[in-house]
Amino acid sequence: MAIDSQEFKQYNFKRVVPQASQTHRFALILGIRVDLMLEWDL
Repeated sequence: MAIDSQEFKQYNFKRVVPQASQTHRFALILGIRVDLMLEWDL
């Protein structure tokens, strides 16, 4: 049972991480652009 749950967690981890990193990269790019826009306004 423990092995099954371990494999299940690993599967979810491998499946979720690419989505999370992609979203994080997108948010990071948006955040940088917003910061630049705010700096240019000042």
